[in-house]
Amino acid sequence: MASQNRLSQESSPYLLQHSHQAVNWFPWSDEALELARRENKPILLSSGYSACRWCHVMAKEAFEDPVIVQLLNQKFISIKVDREERPEIDALYMQALIAMNGQGGWPLNVILTPALAPVAGGTYFPARGKDNRPGFLDLLKDALLKFEEKREATESDGLKILHSLQDLSAGQSEHERDVGLRDIFAILDENYDREFGGFGYGMKFPEPSAYGVLLRHWASAGSSESMEMFDKSLTSMCQGGMFDQLGGGFHRYAVDRNWTVPHFEKMLCDNGFLARLFLEGFQATKQEMYSDIAQRTFAFVARELTAPEGGFYSSLSAHDEGREGEYYLWDLKEILNLLGPRHAKVVAVAYGITSAGNFNRRNVLTRRVSVEKIAELSQVPIFEVPHILNSAQKMLEETRNKRKPPARDEKVIAGWNGLMISAYALGFSVLRDTTYLETATQCAEFIWREHWHEGSLLRINTSATSVKPGTLEDYAYLLNGYIELYFAGLDSKWIERAVLLADAMIENFEDETGGFFTTAKDRTDLPVRIKSPADDSAPSAYAYAVEALIRLGMLVGRESYTQKARNALTVMGDKLQQSPAAYHALLSAQEFLNTLPTEIILTGDREDTEFKELQAEAFRDYRPNKIVVWRENAENEKMFPLTAGKHSDGGRPAVYLCQAGTCHPPVHSAKALQNILSAPQEIRLNIFDEEKYTAEMNSNENAQFLGVMSNIFKQSGLSG
Repeated sequence: MASQNRLSQESSPYLLQHSHQAVNWFPWSDEALELARRENKPILLSSGYSACRWCHVMAKEAFEDPVIVQLLNQKFISIKVDREERPEIDALYMQALIAMNGQGGWPLNVILTPALAPVAGGTYFPARGKDNRPGFLDLLKDALLKFEEKREATESDGLKILHSLQDLSAGQSEHERDVGLRDIFAILDENYDREFGGFGYGMKFPEPSAYGVLLRHWASAGSSESMEMFDKSLTSMCQGGMFDQLGGGFHRYAVDRNWTVPHFEKMLCDNGFLARLFLEGFQATKQEMYSDIAQRTFAFVARELTAPEGGFYSSLSAHDEGREGEYYLWDLKEILNLLGPRHAKVVAVAYGITSAGNFNRRNVLTRRVSVEKIAELSQVPIFEVPHILNSAQKMLEETRNKRKPPARDEKVIAGWNGLMISAYALGFSVLRDTTYLETATQCAEFIWREHWHEGSLLRINTSATSVKPGTLEDYAYLLNGYIELYFAGLDSKWIERAVLLADAMIENFEDETGGFFTTAKDRTDLPVRIKSPADDSAPSAYAYAVEALIRLGMLVGRESYTQKARNALTVMGDKLQQSPAAYHALLSAQEFLNTLPTEIILTGDREDTEFKELQAEAFRDYRPNKIVVWRENAENEKMFPLTAGKHSDGGRPAVYLCQAGTCHPPVHSAKALQNILSAPQEIRLNIFDEEKYTAEMNSNENAQFLGVMSNIFKQSGLSG
């Protein structure tokens, strides 16, 4: 067995996966950075995460190649970073890579000077060049040549890139007008795939903040086009292979235009964003598909990503059994052997299973065909189809559970847990399932107990040891989670804790000129501090910080919070003008700030049935610009100024509503509250035509498939 390198002392599962390699890896540390300066060697910075398929491929191909290992150990200081542990390092050098190459991704591989200036880089490289693509060895040799023979110019060019990123982060406040939802809708409409939903005509990403903009535009302007784009895209997303049709939960993204084949890793953050998005879709449309997908996502998280102590683990890997997605794939013969020809025919039609397969000659399960169409195509009575599918799904789940499961990264990340707290809390508010509130509360207590330390937030908890300082992402995501948890359970301690989080976030991350840096002010190991207001693979933490301060300012009556949010938007005004499509989440926050909120103040005993009905009514429809607050007692008015003077009538629960600048007299019933709340926008369209989509997607494939199946049935003695 090879001797272990320095990564063996780390707690990150991703770093530990590289601890037995012959590369002399260092974690990002003062020791590694000082050694590079002392020995005057360039640095290889390699950043990835444990669920990343191509990170594993490159680890095997390049970092176990003897020639590459020898070159790295002799000429470089090699630093391995888990981007989930240190997102601020990854973000800085990802932006640098994009500035150099025009694109980025993972694994992230950047060559740095000892002064941490970028020299060259890329994402995945094979060990050796092939098919006109450079190999990793080529990158290392070229970068080393530049470093050794053109050191001064190389250093200067790299520092210019870093300083340009710093300048871009500064922003400018001069702009003609605020970019609005109508502007960003026009851009989304241009990029919308009208055949399959989603944006663009290649790989499809979930982009929750883009769909959030569509919902907000529908809610504010009644845009039927926005709702159609939202509904078709989310329908395609959850009926395709990006959603795990057996186990629930979402994979990372789809590698094709029609959402069929996913990149198989499952991330806690994605499932937090998407569970919330589907709940909001249910509020807007009242279509059970949306609530069902949210519930199945929660079931997946509870079953596979929940830690015994109450927090949530970070991810499941895409790479298992030596091949991508092996755990999730099926072939037709396997289905026939498990279910027999008659039931296999129904299941194959329902889940799009063919003998040719849709990924490496095997099948990612999709669910695009209605019960009526399944009955017609498989020639069974319609009343039998649900029974056949239910029993088959149980058998398929039992079979899959016997396979080796994907590796799980058991890091507990404060910010990502904040996303799930928010999703579960909204799940209770919308669906009234108390287990969701209990789950959100248990997680929130765990994070506060284990990650809040001496007035600051810790990002990572691995094996019960919190080891990494919080980033803006952690503060912003958790802050939103605690506010949403207050709306759900109306326990004021979550607002007390939210205030502590907000004050610490402002103290450590705010730029005196406006906005928020990704790193805290006491960080000295990075050459520059940057702001990241744009969305990337996740909605912007900068935007989440802004929206949280707006909500919290309204709740506790602190104008200073609102002003800091306004300043953060103002300094990015030029960016919103120039490239609005990069800032969906920030534009949503701006729309919230510029719109009169809906204020719902509850009074009375929160255990009273009428109170619970009033609270449920407050969340029945999609209202993105609302806040909900409870006047618990007179003392409570000091924390929540909005509750001043609001009283229950003779002890009976009541609700006070202010909307569109007008405050209404108190009402006592959910029906009365429904009558005075502004009516939601009418959905002026038929919700996505599944039959038409099914016909377009499957007519040719079904004809071929049924021909194959007919031959099988004839050979089996069955004929329909």
